[in-house]
Amino acid sequence: MDAEQELSGESREERMERYAGVEDDADEDEDEMEEIDEDHGRHVLAHILAQYHAQLAPLSTISFEVFQEFLLATERAKPIPYHTLILSGEGWVKELRNGHPERIRTELAVHKHVFTKLLEELQEHGHTHSKHVTLEEQLAIFLYACVTGLSIRHLSERFQHSNSTISKYTFHLILCVADSSLSRYFKKMLVIFSSPGIYTRYVQLPHANDPVHPSIQDNPKYYPFFKDAVGAIDGTHIACTPAAAERDAARNRKGFTSQNCLICCDFDMNFTYVLSGWEGSMADASVYHDARTTEFTIPDGKYYLADVGYPNCRQLLIPYRGQRYHLAEWGRAQVR
Repeated sequence: MDAEQELSGESREERMERYAGVEDDADEDEDEMEEIDEDHGRHVLAHILAQYHAQLAPLSTISFEVFQEFLLATERAKPIPYHTLILSGEGWVKELRNGHPERIRTELAVHKHVFTKLLEELQEHGHTHSKHVTLEEQLAIFLYACVTGLSIRHLSERFQHSNSTISKYTFHLILCVADSSLSRYFKKMLVIFSSPGIYTRYVQLPHANDPVHPSIQDNPKYYPFFKDAVGAIDGTHIACTPAAAERDAARNRKGFTSQNCLICCDFDMNFTYVLSGWEGSMADASVYHDARTTEFTIPDGKYYLADVGYPNCRQLLIPYRGQRYHLAEWGRAQVR
């Protein structure tokens, strides 16, 4: 080591310093190379991203435009209030009840005291206001629908309620009877009035021990010939709009679609029995047969007056076929 030191002319410490300087220069070179590599990588990456962006930019623009159109097409429009009439259904009913007595009779076909009595009957059987519709308005919806025969849409405009509300109160107050608001209330009323609590109390078929009606007993033209007659029976066709599959069966002999309804009334002109629902093509005799085999009972020894469209039997008195007769001629006949 001394020989080497003598030959080089530098001490051990000097040599170590020189070696350290070389290593430092090497480290600096390596650092410079690493910095160069990093800069080069950044430039390459920036170039790749620039090319990628250039290729995808049109596609992303198109996708964004398509997405915008999709959002505009599917965006739900702000709802516009439909029922905005100042005079609501409840207000209209109040005007009818507090106005001229003939107004409520014209619009709802009942006198004011009858409307009040119907309300009392409904309240007596536990029926009351709903969340949005008073009991008075529910009853008015049902009566107005029966009188006018208007569609659910027209009724909803009159009472300023949704279609389902109208349907509910036009069919649900009579059976404990749903789908569209007016429609629900029509069904509700129909269920209630058809229920035993109300229907059987006011609508009753004649009994065998009922007395002879004064209009017959006090008229020598009728008594004693019609002393066992309890009323008259006939059919009436009520126009309807059935589904396409049922249209042929519902078309009557006069050419329009209808329901053939069997109706009975007494000599006070009160309805005592109604059977509806049969197609217009159904004969009166067939409708009568269906009623007799279900719920229409006639007391023994009693009969109804009917026309020649009904069968000749003990329960019906019909005129002779082939005989010309007219009510006006009968009215001009002399009392015997």
